Amino acid sequence: MLNTQVGGAGDADEYSWFLAWMPFALGHSLDPLVSHYVNAPGGVNLMWNTSVILPSFLMSPATVIFGAAFSYNVLLMSGPALTATFSYMAFRRWTSRVAALAGALVVGFSPYMLAQSAGHLAQVLIMSGPLFLIVLDRILVVQDGREWLDGLALGLLAWAQFLTSEEIFAMEVITAAGGVAVLLVISYRDWISNWLYAAKAFIVAGGSFAILSAPFLALQYLGPYKVQDVHPTNVYVSDLLNFIVPTNVTKFAPAAAVQISSQFTGNGSEDNAYIGVPLLLFILLALFLARRRPLTWVALSFSLGAAVLSMGETLHYDGRVTRHNLPYYYLSKLPAVHNLLPDRFASMTSIGVGLLVALGCEALRRHSWPVMVVGWSTTAVGLVALFPVTNFPAAASPLYTAFTTHLACPDRSAKGARAGPPVALMLPVSDEMDLRWQGETRFCFAMPSDTGMTGTNSGDIATLPVLLSVANQFMPMPARTTANRVAAAQEIQQLHISEIIVGPEWPASPVWTPHGQALAVVWVEWLLGQEPLQSKDPYISYIWKDLPPVSDIASGRVPVLPGT
Repeated sequence: MLNTQVGGAGDADEYSWFLAWMPFALGHSLDPLVSHYVNAPGGVNLMWNTSVILPSFLMSPATVIFGAAFSYNVLLMSGPALTATFSYMAFRRWTSRVAALAGALVVGFSPYMLAQSAGHLAQVLIMSGPLFLIVLDRILVVQDGREWLDGLALGLLAWAQFLTSEEIFAMEVITAAGGVAVLLVISYRDWISNWLYAAKAFIVAGGSFAILSAPFLALQYLGPYKVQDVHPTNVYVSDLLNFIVPTNVTKFAPAAAVQISSQFTGNGSEDNAYIGVPLLLFILLALFLARRRPLTWVALSFSLGAAVLSMGETLHYDGRVTRHNLPYYYLSKLPAVHNLLPDRFASMTSIGVGLLVALGCEALRRHSWPVMVVGWSTTAVGLVALFPVTNFPAAASPLYTAFTTHLACPDRSAKGARAGPPVALMLPVSDEMDLRWQGETRFCFAMPSDTGMTGTNSGDIATLPVLLSVANQFMPMPARTTANRVAAAQEIQQLHISEIIVGPEWPASPVWTPHGQALAVVWVEWLLGQEPLQSKDPYISYIWKDLPPVSDIASGRVPVLPGT
């Protein structure tokens, strides 16, 4: 578990960086929300990243002792289990144990959860959703406590989710607003007599959330390195067919169905919407059997609204993008909302569907045996259709001595060293593994690139047009010309680069091969006229520590090594 990450490589390594950064920053009296250790000499504003701030803080002791991969695995595996547990607790307010369990399984182990578990930690930690149901039920319906306590609970819960995933929090607010509106319309007579309790609770909730969140929001919107439009629009959406066509995260998905779902826009980790024909049929039955309960229609509006929003700006059908505008097209015009990935509204859909399943199963208890047999059989088939794959992927996360033994750490006492962390250029810069390796060195150097970090501006890496293209699978290797030599020397000088590291080829990545690594090593040897140090790993890292004077690099007054 210490050397393996659940899911795949890539975004998981970015989360490892977030988890490692929090205890390092706190232990060195640095700002945990703004880091200058990546994207140097600028930095990154972690409020514009999926940086799981609160979970990173809570897991800091475990991260320091066992490493970031351990904390990542614990959080990622806890997300579905805790969400299912809290969903059961919420649904038990209105249903029996068995009915609540059926609904909780739909929520905690939905295709949304499985798909996002491939590497998106922030999107898996949605256990606040069912907790919001409990608190809102107390404020709007039960009203048997103290208004300020219920309001404070709502405010604290909102703040906790805000610091876990702003994206999920925004989706919770949007879908909850729709559900509350439906409840008020259905039960307006009760609302007229009970509005004062709810109003006081919401005032306390809004006030406590505003006070607690104000410093973080100020940094996000008034602080440095603000980011917008971090993802392309109208790509990561729920295809209309995805609601009935499974993906490869369900164990019993037919090959023909997986072939269809593989054509959806986006990627497999964002194909979240699958509910399945059996559960959809049972939901129709549940709507009929539990039609007299206002909560049934609240749950329907909640899940249906989230499902429609998850489809994005225009309708996608069978992988084809149509021109038919959907409600999210207009919602996305609101400030900050356009930064959401619409398909992740499926997280809210799964909670609504789970509640409908629980209410339907509860309603079956009051009907004849034939109806119960049909209902429970349909539910069972629906749950089997959602059954997750048992061979869920895991990415090997070996520890390399270049980083764990500080071989890759620049010498801070070198002559002419500048204040602050020394800067090391990690190649290839487009691989998120660089983030994990930097964390494993305990941040002994800063990097002049963001290596794929989500919340950074696209123009931040433009200061290294030559060096950043070395071993970048998206760019051709720079030619060994005088112009490129001079440009590379200027980049080294401007960014105070004191060390260059060509990392090990990653066994699980097809884009960073031994051949690509060899080409990068030869190019840097040509530039510097030096042979690198080598780590003692099966997958070797190459490190140039004592760079020649910038003037010698620019003029070519460096030794010519064989093979360069």
